[in-house]
Amino acid sequence: MCLAPKIPDPMPMPDPAPAPPPAQELPAPTPPPELVNADAKPPKVVSAKTKRAQAQQMARGTNALKIPMNTGTAGKSGGLNIPT
Repeated sequence: MCLAPKIPDPMPMPDPAPAPPPAQELPAPTPPPELVNADAKPPKVVSAKTKRAQAQQMARGTNALKIPMNTGTAGKSGGLNIPT
């Protein structure tokens, strides 16, 4: 004689899931790439500026308005950026 409670019978298994639909056909491959500006002129390559030309450009631009940093000249101490 067993004193353990009686275990009920398990529920029946559900029906299997339906099969997935067949694979769709792949779309047609994309065409090869085409050049858009094949007839246009190539870009103009500009040669590097000389040191003199660079200095003249800097004198005309906003760089001429910048105050140079004090680099610790002899006799002065401190790091203030005040031109004298």
